[in-house]
Amino acid sequence: VAVVSYCVQSHRYNIVENFGCSGSPWMDVYAILGLHGSPVLLGAISFVYGAIAIYNFIAQRRRFQVILQQNSSLNTSRFVRLIGVAGVNIVISLLFAIRETVLTAHSVYPTVSWDYIHYDFDLVFTYDSSFLLGDPQAWVELNLSRWLPCVASFIYFAFFGMHEDMLSYYTYVWARLSQALLRTKERIFGQPL
Repeated sequence: VAVVSYCVQSHRYNIVENFGCSGSPWMDVYAILGLHGSPVLLGAISFVYGAIAIYNFIAQRRRFQVILQQNSSLNTSRFVRLIGVAGVNIVISLLFAIRETVLTAHSVYPTVSWDYIHYDFDLVFTYDSSFLLGDPQAWVELNLSRWLPCVASFIYFAFFGMHEDMLSYYTYVWARLSQALLRTKERIFGQPL
C-alpha cells in the first residue's frame, strides 16, 4: 500500500486548518484499486470468517459449552467477547471500506503519465477551514478519518480491557501504585500518613 501510495501521490501533502495533514493521491483506477482495494478485500475476508464463527457459535452452542469446559484458558465470556469483536469488525471494517471506495469512485481522474502526476512533487497545498463550510462532504470525510481509529480503539478496549481479569489486574496495579506513593510521601515528610 505504501508503494502504491507513492506511485499515485500527486504532491507531498495538503494541510487543512484545524485538521492537520492529509494525503494527496491522484485518484485514478490504480489508486482506487491499490489504496481502497486492500481494505475492502480484508474487510470481506473478515466478514466471511466472522460470519462463519458467529454461525457456528449459534448452531453448535452445546458443543461449544463442552469444549469450553475442557479448555481451562478459554471461558464463555472470553469466547463471547471474541464473537462480539467479530460482529463489530464485520460492521465497521467492511461497511466503511465500501463507503470510502464508492465515494472515491465518483471522482475518478484519468490515468496519466508518471511525469504528469509527480510534476512539482514538493508542493504543499494549505487550506483554511472555510472551504469546509461549502463542502459538508469534505468535512465529514476529514472528521471520519480522524475519529474512526479512536472509536475503534474504544470499542476494542471495551471488549478486551473491561473483563473481570483485567479489572482485577487494574485493582492490583492501583494498590501497588498507592503503596509506592504513600511510601514516597512518608520519606519526604518524615511521618506516616
